[in-house]
Amino acid sequence: MRIRTAIAALGVSLLATAADAQIKEFKYSSWTPPPAPNNRFGTVPMFAAIEQELKGTKDEIVFKNFMGAQLFNAATTLAGVRDGVVDAGVTVPVYNAGELKGHVTLSELQAQLRDGYSAAAANTETLLLNCPQCLADYGRNNSIILGVYAAAPYYTQCTFEVKSIDDLKGRKSGSGSPVMARWANVLGMSRLQLPPSDYLQAMQRGTVECIFGPKDWLNAYSLKDVVKTVIEDATLGTVPAVSMLTMNRNSWAKLSPRQRETFLKHMPDAIMRVTHGYYVDEKRGEDDARAKGTNFVKIGPACAKAWNDFAASEEATVIEGAKKRGVADAETLVKTHLANVEKWKGIVDRIGNDPIKLAAELRTRVFEKTKF
Repeated sequence: MRIRTAIAALGVSLLATAADAQIKEFKYSSWTPPPAPNNRFGTVPMFAAIEQELKGTKDEIVFKNFMGAQLFNAATTLAGVRDGVVDAGVTVPVYNAGELKGHVTLSELQAQLRDGYSAAAANTETLLLNCPQCLADYGRNNSIILGVYAAAPYYTQCTFEVKSIDDLKGRKSGSGSPVMARWANVLGMSRLQLPPSDYLQAMQRGTVECIFGPKDWLNAYSLKDVVKTVIEDATLGTVPAVSMLTMNRNSWAKLSPRQRETFLKHMPDAIMRVTHGYYVDEKRGEDDARAKGTNFVKIGPACAKAWNDFAASEEATVIEGAKKRGVADAETLVKTHLANVEKWKGIVDRIGNDPIKLAAELRTRVFEKTKF
C-alpha cells in the first residue's frame, strides 16, 4: 500500500513538474518599430490569435512583445534567443553571417527574386526542406527557425536630387546587405553597414546619402522626412530571409504539443500576411512621401542596364562566396533554391497575390512536410 501511495505521489510530482516547465508567458523581441509590417501584420495578430485560441485551457499562454529594439538590436537578437533571455525574436542572417552561413547564402540571392510572395515561400521551403546545414547552424545557436517572410522590392532612395546614374558616383550609401554593398560598388558609391533602424539618423547627419530598401520604410523608419528622390528604373530584388520567429530550442521543447501545433497552424498565414503587408505599406509610403515632396523618378536606361548586368553576375558571385564561407555543396544549394523560386513564381502567377490562398499552399507544400 505504501509503495502504491509513493508511486502515485511520484506521478503527481512529475506531472506538476511538467506543468511548471510548460511556458505560460512567452517573451518576444523585435528590433523593428511597432508599425513595421512584421509586427503589425505578423506577430501582433498572430500572438493575439494564439492567446484567444488557447484561453481557458491548460495550454493557455500570454505574450510579452518587446518591439522597437527595447531589448536587442538586429545584431544581438540571435544571441538573446540563444541564451534564453527571450523565447523568440526577429532575426536576419546577414547580421549574424558567421553563425548562419547557409542561410546567408540564400539571402544573398536577392537579385534573382521578382516579388515578395514567391520569395518568402521559396525561401521558407528551401530552409525547412532542402537545407539541413541551415537548420544545423540555427541548432548550434540553440534555436530553430519557423520560416521567413519577404519585403516588397527594394529601390534606391537618396537625400538629394538624382537626374542620372552619374549623380550617384562618389556618394555615401548605407545598407545591411552584402548584395546592396556590391550594387553600391557598381554605382561607384561608398558604403556603410547599418541596420534600417539607424538610417534616419545617418541620413539626417549626412553620414549616409542613399539607402536601398522597400518603399514602406519611408513610413516605418520615417525616411520620408529626409528622402528627396526614389529611383524607379529598376527594382533591386527583395530580401527574403527575415525570420519573424527564431525560437530558443529549450523554449520550443517547453511548449505543450497543443501550443506547438497552434504556433505552426498560424505561421503560414503570418508569413504571407506580413509579405502582403509590405505591399500595402509600399503604396502608403509612396503616397505619404509624395505629399512631403519626395520625387519618384526614372533616370534613364543606363541605370536599368547596370542593374540587369549586375543581377546576371550574382549567381556565380553568391556561389563563390558561399564556398569561401565553408558552405557544403554551395552550387547544389543555390541551384535547388533557384528551382524553388521558379516553382513559386508559377504558383503566384496562377493564384495571384492572395495571402490566404498562398498561405494554404505554403502549409500543404512545406509545413505539413516539415518535422519541427
